[in-house]
Amino acid sequence: MTQGSSLSRALHRRFVMTWCAMGSLLLPIAFFLYSLSPLLSDNFFYDAWLSRQSEPPSADILVVAIDEPSLQALGRWPWPRDVHTQLIDQLNAAGVQSIVLDVLLVEPSRQPEEDKRLANAMQRHGSTYLPMALLSDSLLEGSVRDVLIPPPPLLSAAKGVGHINVMLDTDGVARSIELLIERRDDVWPQLMTLLADAEKTEERDTSNWPTEAIRIPFRGPAGSYPTVSYHDVLMGYVPASLLRDRTVLIGMTALGLGDRYNVSLLSSGLMPGVEVHAHLLDALRNETYIRQVDSWLGAFFASLPIIILMLLAWWLRFRYLLLVVLSLGVGVLFISLVALNFRWWWPPFASLIALGIAFIAIVWQSQAALLSWFKRELELLYQEPSILPFREPDDIRGEGGKLYQQSQALEFALGRIVEGRRFILDAMHSLPLPIFILNKKGEVLLANKKALAICWEGGEPAIDHIDALPSFLTFEEKEGFSTIWPPQPAGIIDVNGVQIGGLCTDRDGRTYRLEMGELSTTTNSAAGGWLVWLVDLTSEVEAEMQRSSMLSFLSHDMKAPQARALAFLEAQKDPASAATQADFYSYLEQCLTMGLGMINDFINLTRAKSFDLKKEFVLFEDVVMEVLDQVYPLAKVKNVKIVSELKDEDGAPIVGDKSYLARAVFNLIENAVKYTLSGGEVNVHVCRQDQWVVLQVSDNGVGIESKEINDIFDDFRRSDKDGVAEGHGLGLALVKTVAAKHGGEIYCESEFGRGSQFTMKLPFCEL
Repeated sequence: MTQGSSLSRALHRRFVMTWCAMGSLLLPIAFFLYSLSPLLSDNFFYDAWLSRQSEPPSADILVVAIDEPSLQALGRWPWPRDVHTQLIDQLNAAGVQSIVLDVLLVEPSRQPEEDKRLANAMQRHGSTYLPMALLSDSLLEGSVRDVLIPPPPLLSAAKGVGHINVMLDTDGVARSIELLIERRDDVWPQLMTLLADAEKTEERDTSNWPTEAIRIPFRGPAGSYPTVSYHDVLMGYVPASLLRDRTVLIGMTALGLGDRYNVSLLSSGLMPGVEVHAHLLDALRNETYIRQVDSWLGAFFASLPIIILMLLAWWLRFRYLLLVVLSLGVGVLFISLVALNFRWWWPPFASLIALGIAFIAIVWQSQAALLSWFKRELELLYQEPSILPFREPDDIRGEGGKLYQQSQALEFALGRIVEGRRFILDAMHSLPLPIFILNKKGEVLLANKKALAICWEGGEPAIDHIDALPSFLTFEEKEGFSTIWPPQPAGIIDVNGVQIGGLCTDRDGRTYRLEMGELSTTTNSAAGGWLVWLVDLTSEVEAEMQRSSMLSFLSHDMKAPQARALAFLEAQKDPASAATQADFYSYLEQCLTMGLGMINDFINLTRAKSFDLKKEFVLFEDVVMEVLDQVYPLAKVKNVKIVSELKDEDGAPIVGDKSYLARAVFNLIENAVKYTLSGGEVNVHVCRQDQWVVLQVSDNGVGIESKEINDIFDDFRRSDKDGVAEGHGLGLALVKTVAAKHGGEIYCESEFGRGSQFTMKLPFCEL
């Protein structure tokens, strides 16, 4: 097992421990938070949803309000019970379906006859319901009554008696009502359940209703149901047609009488208790009331996102946690809204808070595990040998917390890695050889600058696999590349582990030898790939070609004058073929002079290439004029006209070796005269172009073929067309060498049969 894999396993184990610890901690937190539900945020979420519902209230429910005008007309509260008797008779005469007297009448009247008359009126109608009150459970052990019911005459006359207790949440808002309350071994139904049951069946059946509290789906703010004044109904001002077949709820709406609640509608104000019962009756009729999810089931749903988060965190390797948490949060809200539309209430914010805590805890513990792993990795890194001599980090204990200290250590380690990597890359790019690093399949993993310069196409490096190398290099032999790729068996590799390929040339004409060796890693000492490099043999090849040319020159051109002289001496011994004494000496002098000239040119060329020139300030036009004086006799003998034009006002100042400059200019002008036919013309022109001093020598001689122009400045190359002139090919090579030694250049423009023009540029020197 490698060191990298062991570190990965260590990090994996730490994440597993973090995952298990977070799971065992977060699930109880989710259960605990749900036990505190509903939270204020849950209530706001519920109220916001309910305020956007738009179901119309039932048209047959009518509220008879004990309002301010009624109090003003009938006197202060409480009224005599005969007033209620008259109202019930008035409603009975109008043909109302049911009457709910939402007024607590739990004490006998001071005049018992009033209770009897009210009971008789209720019996005549036959469908009148009265409320009763259940006090707090804390009063059960005391002497105070906790169940307040109407007196016997009214109790027996009422079709149903039920409690009207309204539950208030911790924020003082009335959202829920218990339909069934058990007290003193008896179950007391809510008053509206009796009315809703009576509309369905004549028998009372409490088993149809939930035993837990339900939420009232208010259909609108106060005043949503049709409302008439108590006094107006009592005086007969309300038409009977408006009252007929309606369910009438009689209750207090005046501000001074209390019985008003803050309900779960945003910005709705207070709602009278009688209207709360109207909304409840509507919900019971249509079964649109909202039930609370069971506490254990709700707690499970609250913890389910935590379970999903933990599973996704494991599957995603603790990545994208924020996105996962946000998605789960949106999903929790969506599920809660869907449940509300199906008339079930599940508070979502306990789960959302648990998700937030889970996100913070997981990130915190993951970072802690990662920091611990980093610490171990850094310790192992410090144990590795350094590529470069690094100064160990200063002891930073006491300079901040643990995170700061580890950040400093990590910064140092990363700097160490970056500097080492940069050193390796710079060293590789600085190597004088083109190098390719391959994997086992031959894919190029890394190449230095010299290698990329060879494999360049369209302005970008264009090699991904070593198989493409022959498209950039030309191999001398067909098998030059195939001898090393694909890799040969181990037996073919030489003792040094290097496999030798063939010779090849690049687009610039440089010559290389292809070589390859195995690349091994330091972790398991197995072959990790291949190292391919090109050995530059350009200098050796050029030197070999120069030696061959020099040997050819020495063996042929240098021997030719001496051989002709010896042959002439041998012929001179025969009186029959002997020349005159004058011709003999003249021809012998010509052969010796030619041989001596070759030797001098060869020595001058060798010195110019091998030794530094003695440079000084020179007026180039003076050099040209001196050379013209030397060449004029040669031109006159051959009947060639020389035209000179020296245009630089300062005399064309340069810095150079005067003797070698004169020799180079002489070779150019002599060469032009030599290859110009009798009666021709040679032009010599000196001028200044920008920062250059330019010498142009042109003739109208035989010219040079285009295929030879690029080679005429090479050593031992000459043009000898139609016997016009003889030469040994060292003159122009010397001109090129002198120009290069002075930082200049020389080039030729020629048209075969019409003449040539040689241009030499030398750097201008400011006076």
